[in-house]
Amino acid sequence: MEQKQREETQGKVVILHGFSNEQIFAILKAVKREMGSEADVAFATTTPHSLNMKLQEVISDVSEEHAYMKANPPGQAPSEQ
Repeated sequence: MEQKQREETQGKVVILHGFSNEQIFAILKAVKREMGSEADVAFATTTPHSLNMKLQEVISDVSEEHAYMKANPPGQAPSEQ
């Protein structure tokens, strides 16, 4: 289990809290501009549930969802894994 958690946290994750939607989009644009559009960065905002989770769990959840969304972009049929 520990190895799986390490693998899931190898990617880059940005977690935002307390920002307006306008500010969130500005931050996303700035990160992508500075790191390049090909940078593989997962973004997330906090939720009431995530605020009660351990940070490791939040990062793992965000990383898993990011990997799924990359493999199954919105508007396309889900790929078989």
